[in-house]
Order: sequence, then C-alpha cells, then structure tokens
Amino acid sequence: MESLEELVERTQRTFIKLSLGILGGILLLILLTWGGCHAYQGWEEGHQVRRAVAFLRDGNFKSAALSARRALQLNSNSTGAMRIMAQLAEKSRDRAALDWRRKIVELEPNSRPEALALSNCALQFGDIRTAEKSLTRIDDSGKQTAAFHAAAARLASARKNSAEAKNEFGKALRLAPNDESYQMEYALACLEQPVATEREEGLRILEKLRGSPAQRSAATRSLFLDGVAHRHDPQELRSLARDLQSYPEALFTDRLLYLDVLRRLRDPEYATYLTNIEKDASSKPANLAALLSWMSANDLSLIAIDFAKPLPAKILNEWPVPWAMAEAYAKISDWTALEKLTTNANWDQFDFLRRAYLTRALRSESNAVATGREWAEAVKSASAQSQSLLLLTRIIYDWGWKSESIDLLWQLAKYPEVQFEALHTLYLHYAKAHDTQGLHRVLSRLNEIDPGDLKVQNNLAQISFLLNVDPERARKRVSNLYGKEPSNAAYVSTYAFSLYANGDVKGALSVMTTLREDQLQEPPLAAYYGIFLAASGEKMKAREYLERGKQADLLPEEKALVDKALANLNPRGQRE
Repeated sequence: MESLEELVERTQRTFIKLSLGILGGILLLILLTWGGCHAYQGWEEGHQVRRAVAFLRDGNFKSAALSARRALQLNSNSTGAMRIMAQLAEKSRDRAALDWRRKIVELEPNSRPEALALSNCALQFGDIRTAEKSLTRIDDSGKQTAAFHAAAARLASARKNSAEAKNEFGKALRLAPNDESYQMEYALACLEQPVATEREEGLRILEKLRGSPAQRSAATRSLFLDGVAHRHDPQELRSLARDLQSYPEALFTDRLLYLDVLRRLRDPEYATYLTNIEKDASSKPANLAALLSWMSANDLSLIAIDFAKPLPAKILNEWPVPWAMAEAYAKISDWTALEKLTTNANWDQFDFLRRAYLTRALRSESNAVATGREWAEAVKSASAQSQSLLLLTRIIYDWGWKSESIDLLWQLAKYPEVQFEALHTLYLHYAKAHDTQGLHRVLSRLNEIDPGDLKVQNNLAQISFLLNVDPERARKRVSNLYGKEPSNAAYVSTYAFSLYANGDVKGALSVMTTLREDQLQEPPLAAYYGIFLAASGEKMKAREYLERGKQADLLPEEKALVDKALANLNPRGQRE
C-alpha cells in the first residue's frame, strides 16, 4: 500500500497539473478571444470600407460617410476610410478633404498615388504650395508617369501658365494615349493657346470625344462654350446645344443653353421648348431657380415673376428659389418688393445674401443708416466661410459695387483656399485700371504665397523697377530668372530693363538683340527696345520701335518712359 506521504504527494502533483492546465486554458481562451476580436475588428473595418466604396460608387454619399466613420471607429488609422472621407469632402468642396489627404500621406509616405491625390486636392482648394511640395516628394521613376505629368499640368494651370499646362498634359497623353480624361484636359489646354494650329488641335480632339459616352457631354459643352466665345455660326451652336440637351446624362443647365440659342435665333421651337421646361422646373426648386435666373439674365424678369406667382408657397420658399426671386426684383428695380422679400426672411446659411439684397433695396431708397447696418452684417456673416465671402463678392461686383468688391477681394486673399482666385481677380482689376501701385501690392502677395511662380517673380521685378521699389532685390531676382531661361522673351526684356535702369544701356541692347525680330516687333517688347535704342542715340531705329510700342497697353510709368524717349528724338520745340 502507498504510504500516506506518497498519496499526499501524488494528490498535490495532480492538483498542480490541474491548476496549471486550467490557468493555461484560461490564458489560451483570453488570447483566442483577443485575437478573434482583433481579427473581427480588422474584418469589420475592411467590410465597412468596402461598403463605403460601393455606396460612393452608387452616389449614396450619406451611407458612404456612415460606413467610413464606422471603419474609423474600429481603426483610427484606416487609410481606406480616410480616402472615402476625402473623396466625399472633395465632392462637397469641404476643405476638410485636404486634412484627410495629409493624414493618408503621413501614414503612407511612400505611396505615389496618395502624393498625387494630395497634390490634386490641394489645387482644388487653392493651396499651390502644398500641391508643389507633394509633387516634389515623388521619386524619379514616379515622375515619368502619366499621372505625375497630369498633376504637374494642373499645377501649371493653377499658376495661369497655359503653355506649361499644355506641355505637361501632352506628356501625360503620350504616356497614356488612350486615357480619355487626359485627352479632354489636353484639348482644353489647347483651346487656351494663342496659336491657331494649337486651338484647332484641341477642337479636333473634342470633336472626337463626342463619340465617347463618358466624355460626350463635357466635350460638346466645351465646344459650345468655345463657339460662343469665338462667335461661331449660330446654326452650328444650335446643333451642338441640341445634341447636348438630348443626352440622357444632360444637366438642366444644358437644356437652358439650348433654350438660350433658340431664343437668340428666334426659332419657332422656342415657345414650345420654354413651356416644357417651365413644366419640368415648377416642382423642382433647383431647376426652378436656374430657370428664373436665366430669365432675369435675359431681361425677362417680369415674365419670371409672373410665372412664379401662382406656384405653391412651399416651393417658392425652398432654397435657392428666394435668391432667384430677389434677383428678378432687383433687375426691374422693384425695391419695395425686394425689401418685403428679404426683411425678416429665413435664408438659413445664406443669410448674408438676404442682407446683401436688403442692403441694395435700402440703398436705392437712400436709407443710409439702415444700408450701412445691413451691409456690415452681410459682410460679417459671409466672412465665416470663404466660399460665402467669394459668392458675395461676385454678386456685388456684378451690381457694379467696385469699391466694396475690392475690399472683399483683399479679405479673400487671406483665405488659403481662395486666395489665388482673389489675387488674380485683383490683378486683372488693377491692370485694367492701370494702377501700378495696386499691381505691385498684388504681385508681392502672390510671390509670398507661391515663391516658385517664375512669371510672378518676373512681373514683380518689372513693376519694382518702374516704381523704383527695392530695385536691388528686383535686379537679383530677374538676373536669376534670365539665367534659368535666357530664351524667354519676357525675362529677357525685364533683365534688359534692369541693366538700363542701372545705367548699362549697351548691356540692355546686347541682351535685347538675342530676341528674334518678330519678338521685338511685339508692342510691349518694342516699347522697351525703342527706349534702349533712344538712350543709345540710334534715333531712326528707336522711333520705329517706340511708335510700335505705343500700341501696347502700357502702364503710366511705361508710357512716361516712351513719351520721354520720343521727346528726346525730336528737335527742340517740335512736338509729336
């Protein structure tokens, strides 16, 4: 028989084994549970991302957002969910898209597609620096792809460099000749060129794309708008507009284009087509507002108001119909009706527009105190969102409120997402007004936010010499530009002017003679060449170029230089 000690010892060993087994089982169960839960979370995250992708593809944006947010709750670093959120924000023009794109690039720093997506997104919101920085992160092999060249083209386009944009889109198209989206972008870049053969190439490509179900609407619309801009045959425009509105994917605004053509041609089909559009639009607020706006723009405001009167109050109060009605009243100067429409009304997030139209009504009634109060509130309300302020600026500019528009544009220049558009608008304004000081202010700001824009650097240097503002910095800037692109006529001219301004007339002429004769005959360049020739004593030759230079749209300081040079060519007492 076993001794008592052996029995106790065996019992203890059995108990220890049993305890260890139970403990091991518990640990294994915990590990399995944790691993299973983690695996489930990973599976569920992927499932939610796949659902979000499907919802987004089907146009169900709300469900796509819900699924993407669920995936982010499961994994805050889910780049798949972040892509969905970025795409949704891009579609709604929400600047949050840029934040999502940046987070993705931080998590996937070596991803070429994500760097390109960040660049394209940054351009959508006017952030040229981020776009350029994102492209520089791409490796050399990535820079040989069609997608990279397309992104570089969009960057050039944002900088208003149409020639560079066309060149880069051309490279993208050579690498991916069957990509119809690149064909479309290249064609549109061709239309912006001054050379007839390049424009004709763009038109040919657009005509070809009309045969593509995916591109036909955009191609036909582009051909139509280009035809309007260049005063093409009205019957040709009618044919394009008719085809455009007949596509199943046509927008309501495409139908309005056709209606507009019919009206201008006094086509017998006009009345019937207008009646059909009115029937279709009367129950859809967005389409109704578009139709009313079209009527107002075509001096049919009274007809628009009469058409809207019998419609149900429910649809007349739905946005954006109140805005369209306000514009109709303003067009016919019915300030009483406009004041009634906009006083104490609820335009929700567009309250700044309500106050702006109320301001217009009050101003026309010479109510200075109320006008000032409402306008201040309109600006304050709009300033909360850059897009609101931009919309307000465009509207009052069309009203002819130039002073207020300029003030708002300078406010917009502080918003990264719209500052380039605002500054380029200001540039055009000051150029048209021949305001050299204003141009210098705009160019200085553009150079601050995008120091890589060579065209801006050149123009800033030119203006700086004319105003004698920090000429040494301007001289250094233009010297660098000339060193980089010695065949660029604009840079050559500015560099020559820097030498002339520094007393080196001989050097200025030497630089200018590197240009072709046809370039020297261009009025803006001819003006400067004539100035340099006059300073060197070549009177006969100088007169020829100065006279040609007078055809250019010169700034006051440039005109003064030309007039002074011409005066020095004439015998004393003889006037031009």
